[in-house]
Amino acid sequence: MRLFFFFWGDMYLARMLTLDAKAWQHLSGPFGIDGSLPEAIAGLQSDYSKELLDEIIWEKIYHQDTLYENTFATIPYLLELAANNTDPETQIDILCSLAILLAADGNPPAKDTIPAEFRDNSGLSPEEIKAVFNDYLLALERLPALCETLLPEARELPEETDKSYFLAALAVAHGQRDFARVFIQYYEGEEYMAYCPACEAGSHVWPKGDELRIYAEDPVFHKEQEGDAVTPHPELIPAWDGSTITAANRYAWGYDFLTQLDMPALRARWPYLFGTARCPGCGAEMDLFRSILAGV
Repeated sequence: MRLFFFFWGDMYLARMLTLDAKAWQHLSGPFGIDGSLPEAIAGLQSDYSKELLDEIIWEKIYHQDTLYENTFATIPYLLELAANNTDPETQIDILCSLAILLAADGNPPAKDTIPAEFRDNSGLSPEEIKAVFNDYLLALERLPALCETLLPEARELPEETDKSYFLAALAVAHGQRDFARVFIQYYEGEEYMAYCPACEAGSHVWPKGDELRIYAEDPVFHKEQEGDAVTPHPELIPAWDGSTITAANRYAWGYDFLTQLDMPALRARWPYLFGTARCPGCGAEMDLFRSILAGV
């Protein structure tokens, strides 16, 4: 396996599997081994196009919410491309696309481990697999700074739905993958599914004005329902103190970033998303955001 190092900005960042390395012949993708992937990456480096980027991501390294062996070898190249591009719109587009892939990674972010996706790989040694994953993790270390550098440009995106993907990228960059999955799956913010921890029934959560209400059935098809009010989080305008993100304080962290992104619709719903509600089925009290997370 051949690896090379690259410089990202003024930081010595990561080593990557060279595009002529034989290891690519043992890295499976959505449709098996794709011998054209290294050539496609090289083509993207020499002559960037949105069409080729989409082909690489959505056809060669990711499919139906699933990551593959070649995903981990390719992502460092795509992050390098995002970092080195001079067009903020292109950089944001790459990061928003990558947020979907990165949020789907359920592997612990620990060095010298073998990801679950490689469980059936017999063509590479354990050390070679670990090297691919370590390089992937090393490339991710610059993601927080890259996202925050682009935040002013992301603020100018025309649609709040586009900003939801950038908020997901920020969440991934800070290790909040489940948090990111919520804002990828529910990027429009028009309906959420919440699952009761007591009875496991699914409920429909819809906005009504700036508030959220919870329904036993989909109100689109059962308009006779009044629904029940969601009790908002007691801290309506949380203050982020810049500390380490935890399950307890990411309510404030997320509010801080969506405010910086100028997302008024989501900002109004935020206290309700992190509020409480009664399950329409069994009456048990639910932490709404945790109940939404249970479905993603």
